[in-house]
Amino acid sequence: MTQVEIGNKILELFNKKREKANTKFDESHFLDYLTFPPKNKGQIKNSFKGVRKYYRFMDSLEIEFSICFTLSDLDNPYYSVEQLTKKVQERINKRKGNLIIIKQRIAEKDKYYFEFLLILILTTAFFIFKTYWIPLLIAIIFSPIFYWITMSKINNRKHNKELYKKIINGKL
Repeated sequence: MTQVEIGNKILELFNKKREKANTKFDESHFLDYLTFPPKNKGQIKNSFKGVRKYYRFMDSLEIEFSICFTLSDLDNPYYSVEQLTKKVQERINKRKGNLIIIKQRIAEKDKYYFEFLLILILTTAFFIFKTYWIPLLIAIIFSPIFYWITMSKINNRKHNKELYKKIINGKL
């Protein structure tokens, strides 16, 4: 694939993942335009919605091009279209590196610290207050956070499995 084809595919995926497709955007910090209204330059990862949009977009690039971004690549929300195109081209050329990264991701075990902490808080509240309504209130308060974290883990695991299959099939 040429850099022009990669750039066009990135912009196509960008328009699919944006909240408001086909509106004007600044190519020097286009990732901030994934949300509407757009964030200030480099601020896409300063909100839950922005983080979700950013990582879903980067996941779609990984699936589309059968590549794996490194952690430092994913931590950088300051890409221009040109820089991201070059980064994707670089990752396409590093097939063995992509395979190593995806194997590491799949081998990584999920940690359930938050879930354990929530159960501990609920159990403690029940034993201290000897009533069900306070633990229920605490559970209701924590449930959106619990849901967001759990769904993130599930989506991440699905993404890694799909990406692994694409990378392996591309190697054969």
